[in-house]
Formats: sequence, C-alpha cells, structure tokens
Amino acid sequence: MEAKKQYKRFTITDFFELVRLNTKLNSLMPYLLGVLFAYFYFHTFNWENSLIYLIAQGAIALFVTGFNNVQDYRLAKSKSYQKEHNLIGKRNLSPTTSLILMLMLLFIAGILGIWLTIRTDLFIILVGVPGLFVAVFYTYGPVPFSRIPLGEILAGLFEGLGIMFLAVYINSPFSQLASLTLNWPIFSFSGNLANLLMVFWIALPQAFFNAATMLADNTCDLKQDLANGRYTLPSYIGIPRSLKLFSFLTLFPYVIVSISVIFKLLPIWQLLVFITFPRLYKNVQTFRKKQTKDMTFWVDKDNIRHKVLTTFDLAPQNLFWFQLMQILGLVIGILFS
Repeated sequence: MEAKKQYKRFTITDFFELVRLNTKLNSLMPYLLGVLFAYFYFHTFNWENSLIYLIAQGAIALFVTGFNNVQDYRLAKSKSYQKEHNLIGKRNLSPTTSLILMLMLLFIAGILGIWLTIRTDLFIILVGVPGLFVAVFYTYGPVPFSRIPLGEILAGLFEGLGIMFLAVYINSPFSQLASLTLNWPIFSFSGNLANLLMVFWIALPQAFFNAATMLADNTCDLKQDLANGRYTLPSYIGIPRSLKLFSFLTLFPYVIVSISVIFKLLPIWQLLVFITFPRLYKNVQTFRKKQTKDMTFWVDKDNIRHKVLTTFDLAPQNLFWFQLMQILGLVIGILFS
C-alpha cells in the first residue's frame, strides 16, 4: 500500500521534529552530572570515553523518541490520532523511511557501545544491553512496555539513573565500582558495593525526575491512551494517586540531595538546588489543578499574541532547573575543592 501512496519528501526539519530534538537537552543533564561527579569524587576524567558515550547516548535518545512516534502511528487504533496528532500522519511522512532512519540511529549507538566496551570493561554490557532492549521494546513487540504500567519505572531506571551511572563508570577506575572478566567458560565479577550504592543514591534524583516527566505525560494522555489500547500507570492507579506520586517524585529529590551533602557525598554547593524549590512547588500545584498538553494563547493590549505553556511542560521544566542547579553546584564544588 505504501508504495502506491505519495508521501511528502523527508526534510531535516521533519527529522528534528520526529525525534523532538528540542527536548533532548534533558537527556544531556544526567550525562553531564555523571561526568562531573566522577571528577569531583574520583578525580578522574576520560575525554575519549566521554565523547564516545555522548554520541552513543544521543543516538539512543533520538532513536527512542522517533521509534516511539513510528510505532504509535502504526499501532494506533484511532484514525484521527494518526492524521491529527501523530507527526507522521500530520506531515504525510513515509512510515518506512522514518523507521529506516531510526534503525540507523540504533545501529550507530550499538557500534559505539561495542567500541566503548572494548575500551573499558565488559561490565558495561550488564547496563547497556538492558538499556538497548528497553529502547527497542518500549513500543515494539507483542506487548510493548509503553502499553503497560512500566513506563515510569523504565524511564527512571534507564533515562535517569542508567545514563548518569554509565557516565560515572566510564570516567572512573573500574576497581572503584565494578568489573566483569571472561575467560571462557569462566567468568568473574568483582566490585565495590559501597561505591555502587553511593552512585545509585546520587543518581536517584535523576531517576525520580525522569519518572515524574513520564508520569505527567501519561496522566495528560490518559483518555487518548485508553482509546488507543495503551494502559499506562494512571489507568491503574487513577488520576488522584498519579498526582500524589508526581508530587513525591518531584519534591523528594531535595531530601536526597540534603542527605548527600550531610554525608559529604556531594559538595555543600549542591544546596543551590533549594533556589528552585519555590518554582517547582508552584509548578507541582499548578499541574495538580490541571493536566493538559493543549496549547493556549492570549492577546495583550498591543494585540500581540502570546503562547502559554501547557501544564505538562512544567514537568520537564522541573527536571531542567533542578539538574541545572546540581550541575552548577558540582562545578563550583570542583573549582573550590
């Protein structure tokens, strides 16, 4: 059928919108935090490993968003969703071309992942391969993860905690964290449990904020998701409980950072995150009153039209401002340590 249909010529602008390039700054934050924390705590930095991982992680981030759009278009039960809401349908783009581009990104990420493993340690496989598995099967397979109540957990584990952990790992002495050796058929695993738990704890805010963003997304899309056969977490626990969970995921990271500073895992400058508390608390209250992705506009006295952010946009804003202050706190801590 697709061969007989005329599709719009695929442009670079279409590609950027398909992968939502403008939202990928948030994917960079956990990476930067991991690199900076490795330098602050372990006093090490490997620019080659960091560059390889940055490109690989960027390719994965683009793949996940673009592939999700392709699969959402393909699996949608609602024709109006395909034509009016999904970018592929709205722009009359070729689903096949879109899929090929996404698979190319996945291939690039896979090759770079193998290269990084060769340069570092086999232990990366234990984190990287599950991440690739989730990236592919989040919207693919007989029961995609996106259609069951696992999105928030997976987003937290891999987009938040996983990215930061790997950024720390590739810049740290492997003996300080974990190592996997294989001498067929014998393998051995060694590690420092205290340091592993410490990195896990430090990365928890990234997990919480990514989970909160996914939860906000699913809460806003609840009716549309149900119409398309997607049963995300809000469909099981309901809107009221989803909003309570959103509040917890957004505000508890302040407690994690405070404890980390008390035990000197992070520099005292990390307390700069509390500058963002009034803003984030207000955003949480605003989102709890209304959950929407519908863009609104207003006209001022000079007849100038202004765009008003949706309440969903408050979730990635929360993530951005909190992580920005964390990055600033680590930079200052490194300079004055």
